[in-house]
Amino acid sequence: MFTKKLLPILMFSIASLGIIGCSSDDSADDAPVYTGQFKQKVLVEDITSASCVWCPLATFAIEELEASEFKDKIVAVAVHGDFNVNLVKDPFVLPGMTNLMRAVNLTGWPHISWNRNTAISGSQFQSFIPKKNNGTEVQYTFDANLFTNFYTKYNLFTEGSPIGIKIESNLDTTEGSVDLSLLFGEDLNQDLKYVIYVIEDGLVFRQANSSTLYGNTSGTGRWEVDFVHNHVVRATNNFLGEPIEAGETVVGNEFKVSSDLTYTVENLENVSVVVAVLDKNGRVLNAQKAKANTKQDYEKI
Repeated sequence: MFTKKLLPILMFSIASLGIIGCSSDDSADDAPVYTGQFKQKVLVEDITSASCVWCPLATFAIEELEASEFKDKIVAVAVHGDFNVNLVKDPFVLPGMTNLMRAVNLTGWPHISWNRNTAISGSQFQSFIPKKNNGTEVQYTFDANLFTNFYTKYNLFTEGSPIGIKIESNLDTTEGSVDLSLLFGEDLNQDLKYVIYVIEDGLVFRQANSSTLYGNTSGTGRWEVDFVHNHVVRATNNFLGEPIEAGETVVGNEFKVSSDLTYTVENLENVSVVVAVLDKNGRVLNAQKAKANTKQDYEKI
């Protein structure tokens, strides 16, 4: 095991990072090696801002997905940035998020990234929330058939992933640790990366809004004063991920890592941990989510 220190920055820092590689010499038993697939989930990263008047469109799209038949197939996070500080300074911005903006090729706001696949435009989500006229006003709606066309076109949902993700955490309102384990159902033999997010729901702060959503029937730009922000990233080990050596990504190996994070959250009951595993090109291979201070085990299929 080794530990490395990073300098504290604003609301959070990484206090330490330990990596344990499990080999046959340190295995506690002779359990059979699992060679199979794990449940696959898509990481949906909403790059948003309290000062962005069209960002409620992305919020709505994710809310509708999470209320649909596809809710168990996605893991959503909201990464806040400063769209226009002359309007308002977003209180949820974390240092380093501009690295993510470059990695997902952000060219406009709002932007939803799907498994960090830059072949999918950040505005493409608008294809499955079309405007419809209900007779009295024009409103956005979620269209499941159009979403099916969208995820089929980009092959977002697969039968499974060769990477299983297990999460345990011990968090309080200002600091905590996340224990991550990865199990490989087949030989990958490639360098990977992992990203850990601590996210929080139910954060109330104003939101600029020019959409005909959230009570703004006119579509004229205004402030939604008590807007509820969900999935807000409060801490991360590294927006671009920390490395996993190729020698660790072989069938039967269990890669383990522990990250100590400091941050600020308002209500621990609304906090969750999200983990994503990336390939060498930065695309997400699998993602998982667990409520704070609970255990999410491997989901074998």
